[in-house]
Amino acid sequence: MSDCLLQVKDLKIEATAYPPGEPPRDITIVEHVSFELEKGKVLGLIGESGAGKSTIGLSSMAYGRGGVRITGGKVFVNGRDVLQERPNGLRALRGREVTYVAQSAAAAFNPAKKLMEQVIEATLHHGLMSKSEAQERAISLFRRLGLPKPETIGNRYPHQVSGGQLQRVMTAMALCPKPDLVVFDEPTTALDVTTQIEVLAAIKEAIVDTGVAALYITHDLAVVAQVADHILVLQGGGMVEYGNTDHIINSPTEEYTKALVSVRSINHKEKTGGVSVLSVNSITARYRGTTFDVLKDVNVELAEAQTLAVVGESGSGKSTLARVITGLLPPTSGTISFNGRILPAEFEKRGRDDLREVQMIYQMADVAMNPRQTVARSWVMNR
Repeated sequence: MSDCLLQVKDLKIEATAYPPGEPPRDITIVEHVSFELEKGKVLGLIGESGAGKSTIGLSSMAYGRGGVRITGGKVFVNGRDVLQERPNGLRALRGREVTYVAQSAAAAFNPAKKLMEQVIEATLHHGLMSKSEAQERAISLFRRLGLPKPETIGNRYPHQVSGGQLQRVMTAMALCPKPDLVVFDEPTTALDVTTQIEVLAAIKEAIVDTGVAALYITHDLAVVAQVADHILVLQGGGMVEYGNTDHIINSPTEEYTKALVSVRSINHKEKTGGVSVLSVNSITARYRGTTFDVLKDVNVELAEAQTLAVVGESGSGKSTLARVITGLLPPTSGTISFNGRILPAEFEKRGRDDLREVQMIYQMADVAMNPRQTVARSWVMNR
């Protein structure tokens, strides 16, 4: 069909497993997957963690992560089998015809380069626009994606914006070269609900305006229902159900799909707090090298057996408050008390017990773990 931009036929992907105490062996992680995607349309890839969503999405770029091999099937982009392309052909494909929005923006950006330089890099590398044209397009995309101060945010470094803002900058980076196909790998995971709706609308608008096709990878049916024309449900690397969005959402046929669609209520029972565990007293904080306060006179009280949810839009200071509590960002004023004692502002001055008892689970696990240590070793070192 003339409007078919992406065709995947009987895709098979294998990986090498290394069981403890056993010789390495090949395992199949994706098998018998086929679908088509037309220009200007969005296909949602849905499934639980490990279902093969990201692996299938990356195959559209003829790419497999370390230890992963595409061993069967065909992948056609604009009518040519990209699995048969030579290295030069793949370099021309990636970043030009097909772009990728990773789940972890923090791991995708170079911390030593400003955002604008990275957003327009692929566009300039492929000779698609002049530098001024690329910068103008980037600013337009910043504005469309609801980023603050779109004319100047490109002058910041990655650490100077929030996680949600960085995710939107990465979306702009993928759209900047005006590709034919964009692979979105859970691009709104780091965003608050309000911003998520705005970004999803912006993505849908960009797709309609440019005629670009998109693979949208997510585990959240409520998200993909807002942007996808068709949905492919995956489980264990295989196809469970494939159809238009209305059918999958309102009339699923497979039990696994029905389980994903079904809404489960959450029973909330208020817990009565006991002795105060954490007290945040009149905290004001800013990042080094900046002139504005991210937190202003924040006060929080948390008792034992209670959970406090910190909610707000991207850039409102949620993660900054966590960094202050854990000692990663010393406040300019105010104190943090834990179990009745005031904690030193800097984590270097905190005792071993303080560091063990007050910890943070990071937004992006892949950049929080030492890649040179095994998971077991990292766990032992943290005890």
